[in-house]
Amino acid sequence: MNVQICIFLFALILSLGCKKPTNVDVLLDGNYTGVLVITNSVKSVPVTHPISISLKDGKFSITSGADASLKPSGGKGTYNFKNRIGYFTDEGAWTADFDWNMILNGEYDIRSSGVDLTLKRRLKPQTDFSPANSYATLEYEYILKRID
Repeated sequence: MNVQICIFLFALILSLGCKKPTNVDVLLDGNYTGVLVITNSVKSVPVTHPISISLKDGKFSITSGADASLKPSGGKGTYNFKNRIGYFTDEGAWTADFDWNMILNGEYDIRSSGVDLTLKRRLKPQTDFSPANSYATLEYEYILKRID
């Protein structure tokens, strides 16, 4: 009886150890479409912008969705990733009349299933809590789906 229990427990542990992960957490080359979601801690509804991103051989390019007047209207540059963090460098020259955090530039946490891709901007924590500063926090997240 004890031998059967030991064999059962061994088989159970072995089967749990062979489970394949559902997330690959890498940037796969391809074309993605989705939204840039900007969440403001003061407002209850996030702002979304349709967006398309192409990733190929360490280079990216972005095209905005329906609103062509939205800034930034695109972008391109290079990227690499390591340990579930993507490092993006935008090569564009931009004017100063919009939120530069909307540019795909800097460090992003990566979550990917091979089809779905989420890039969440890694912002430095605020250390200056002067009364002149706003205590609202903004989060920038690309929620994308691979289309090819």
